[in-house]
Amino acid sequence: MIPIVITGSVEGRAAAKAAYDRILASIPDLYAKTADHYARLDRSTVGISTPEPRLDEAFRWAKVGIDKGVATNPLLGTGLIAGFRTAGDSERPGYAWYFGRDSAWTTLASTAAGAFDTTKAALEFLRKFQRDDGKIPHEISQSAALIPWFTNFGYPWASADATPLYVIANAEYWRATADRPFLDAAWASILKAYKFSGATDSDGNALIENTNVGHGWVEGGALYPAHEEMYMQGLWIAASRAVADLAAVMGDSATAATAKQAAERTRESMERTYWLDRRGFYAFATAQPKRIVEEDTVLPAVPLWFGTVDAERAQQEIDHLGAGAMQTDWGARILSNRSALYDPLSYHYGSVWPLFTGWSAVAAYRYGRPHVGYTALMSNALLTYPEALGYVTELLSGDYATAFGRSSHHQIWSEAMVVAPVLKGLFGLDADEAGGTLRFAPALPATWDRAEVTNVAMGSTSYDLSLRRTRTATTVRVAARTSGTAAHPHRVLIAPAFPLDARIRAVTVNGTSRKPEVTRIGDRQQVAVTLDLASGSADVVDVVFQGDQGTDVEFYPVPPTPGSSNAGLRILRVGADDAALRIVAEGLAGRTYLVRARSARPIADASGVAVIPDPAATADVQVLRLSFEGPAGEYVRRDFSAPLRRRLP
Repeated sequence: MIPIVITGSVEGRAAAKAAYDRILASIPDLYAKTADHYARLDRSTVGISTPEPRLDEAFRWAKVGIDKGVATNPLLGTGLIAGFRTAGDSERPGYAWYFGRDSAWTTLASTAAGAFDTTKAALEFLRKFQRDDGKIPHEISQSAALIPWFTNFGYPWASADATPLYVIANAEYWRATADRPFLDAAWASILKAYKFSGATDSDGNALIENTNVGHGWVEGGALYPAHEEMYMQGLWIAASRAVADLAAVMGDSATAATAKQAAERTRESMERTYWLDRRGFYAFATAQPKRIVEEDTVLPAVPLWFGTVDAERAQQEIDHLGAGAMQTDWGARILSNRSALYDPLSYHYGSVWPLFTGWSAVAAYRYGRPHVGYTALMSNALLTYPEALGYVTELLSGDYATAFGRSSHHQIWSEAMVVAPVLKGLFGLDADEAGGTLRFAPALPATWDRAEVTNVAMGSTSYDLSLRRTRTATTVRVAARTSGTAAHPHRVLIAPAFPLDARIRAVTVNGTSRKPEVTRIGDRQQVAVTLDLASGSADVVDVVFQGDQGTDVEFYPVPPTPGSSNAGLRILRVGADDAALRIVAEGLAGRTYLVRARSARPIADASGVAVIPDPAATADVQVLRLSFEGPAGEYVRRDFSAPLRRRLP
């Protein structure tokens, strides 16, 4: 390969020539340093190991892709850009601008992965350019320092969502790191951003507004302008809860109380305003004059991500997020393809964004729907391999597995939406209490016998967590390493998800019996125990959940052929009891699909369900064929009920 070096300088021709000579001569050394940098990045951040090698590799590449978004402009500083692409025929010189909302969403992944320097750089950059009234910038051009960017152009202040997202991102960083110097430096900025968003509620209905503030998500077309997007309300509730937590740390009890009250008022108002009971999903927004925009969109996934909606309504919303009208083989459409507005080539009315897919994945896992979550997660992960190898593109057509011509093929928040759903969804990792508490609530696919996540950094402690599963037991091992004195006694909540018919008869912690707390949510029951680990050089704890592990199914994700149309199975709900295995799924009419079922009980044939002999299957795994009837070429929903025979000894 022949290296191509192009340099420029704001200091004149001689400086550009000197940079050219220096860079050309240093290419071998730069290559070696780059390879070493990414090897160290991989070692120093969270790692995963699963039975799905495509996911493991995609996760590692996604960490690299996010890291490559950290860019330094000599006149602006260091922050996170949105992505890389060529200018093509556009008047826009490429794409590598700094974006507020993109940075904030990406930091939710970098923080979860332990790439804390990336999070700090992104948040400090946004803080540097925060407007005096508290608003966080939307777009910052690479040439912003050379022109009156922040005063003469509308681009820097075009969005409303960057501001509450900034508050949320700061709080997530604090919860994971206990970085008090950073919080002390950022607190005035966080509070100013929070107050800006709160002040946009001009009519006092507890819903923050887009009108005269900026777009929340949709930037143009028939749904624009929204007056109050539900997307924004989910962010505001999460931001209010975040400020309540941070204010308590800062000793500001009045602000903490006010923020808690604001979160609850908006939560109640959001439910009253947007829930469409007769249709079973949340509306997109309100518009002026005051009316509800009753479109079935992916945007309610954001309030679900942050756990801000009614638990029962969330289940119905996830039925929409996971259905064939919204979820394609390559990700989530912004808008149901049954809408009159749907256009598969529209930026805002039918396109698929991996960002949306990541929202859906975390939302589904959050409310106990791992089949919907895993479908979305793998849709993003498998986008690592076509087209720009190793990167996840910005957006694709809603009808065909093809990226838009205008798509940025290295899109930072798309890569973040591989990392975040894996850690926050599949492994159920969350930090709290300034790194003092780690939650590990894995919800693994049916046939996985093992999985591990390593080097999870929370406060002054790093954790390696693994899960092993047999017919009669699930074992979670926690290895903790604490450096120095922990900010709090480090605590780990272990809460693996089990199928509804699982019968966990005993739980032990290093051989000592413990009484777990059992909670049902969605299609799962979480069986939880809390470990209080002593500060020290090392702690290793084995938690064993003994008993019948229950009945579950799994659909093997197949990457779509570039240019293909939507055809995959959508498993929406799975549940079993003493009598039967029940599956709610969608598929193309006239098609059959194979799924793997794991159970200690034999499954019998039933209407639309046939048990297929498979000599490669293990003793507990059976292969089922699901059949769908209906109008050819259309997705149809079917409820399957297959008898379960008596439990085997």
